[in-house]
Amino acid sequence: MRTKTKRASSKGGRPAKFAEPSRPVTMTLPDRILSRLAEIDGDRAKAVVRAVEAAFGEARDSPGPVGELAVAPDESLLTVVRCPPLDSIPWLTTVEIGPGRRLLSLHDGIPVEKLEVALQDLLDAPGGCVSETDRHTLRTLLESIRAPRRNQAVRTAQILVIQDRPRGLPPARAPRKRLTGGHRLF
Repeated sequence: MRTKTKRASSKGGRPAKFAEPSRPVTMTLPDRILSRLAEIDGDRAKAVVRAVEAAFGEARDSPGPVGELAVAPDESLLTVVRCPPLDSIPWLTTVEIGPGRRLLSLHDGIPVEKLEVALQDLLDAPGGCVSETDRHTLRTLLESIRAPRRNQAVRTAQILVIQDRPRGLPPARAPRKRLTGGHRLF
């Protein structure tokens, strides 16, 4: 009679690529995307993981959920990862500037202090309305605004939004949330 024994070291086959639960996925991608993935990593699966982690601020070298985009000496714009609770603030628009990175746009006349209060209100919301990932983003954003505001090192600036594309220019990607009225970039 044969008995089954467990292997102590592995189940056999190829070693795992990732140190977390994973599964095989089959997909069809455009050749240009496959070429770009090869620039990230020769292993397509690892390239996809690195690209997604960078897009969501999870990569080792990413700025995290809140980052800074330098625009002038000693001046930066705050960027955030996608955070659905921010969409519930009616006078705030997040403007996608790259995969997983967004700028904050305030309507004209909205002071920075009002954004601080709105972020704190989202964090204080009862009933677990906000996921832990989003709570981390909101807390980090609040901390990124609070100290500079107290030191009077925060200002808002207007952004230019073009609605009609001039002839000869490629059409712009449709925004996720339309900018209406006067917005200020935070």
